Amino acid sequence: MATMGVLADRETATYFKITGIRNSFTVNNREEAEERLTRLLQMQDISLIFITEEVNEWLRPIISRVRRGREYPLIVSIPAKRGKKPRTDQLADLVKRTVGVEIKIGQEAAK
Repeated sequence: MATMGVLADRETATYFKITGIRNSFTVNNREEAEERLTRLLQMQDISLIFITEEVNEWLRPIISRVRRGREYPLIVSIPAKRGKKPRTDQLADLVKRTVGVEIKIGQEAAK
């Protein structure tokens, strides 16, 4: 059975853990994030990893290598509770790369 993982600040990780995602971890710095990501990547049943924007910045080079080298798990950046407003471009790009279909939202779809 496929499962999810989360690498985030304490508050965000706790929210995911409360919803039942056991592999939800608080990371406070780059070293902790790298260690936890390595552990999640070693788990064969992990198919999706959510990381907050700050963690994404810390792990960007590693994530780029992971995405080039393997299909799963998908690693998706999400905003933290106090983070920036989410960008739909990033999600649309992920869908386009994964599924091969471009999604246009709102005003773009009307053009």
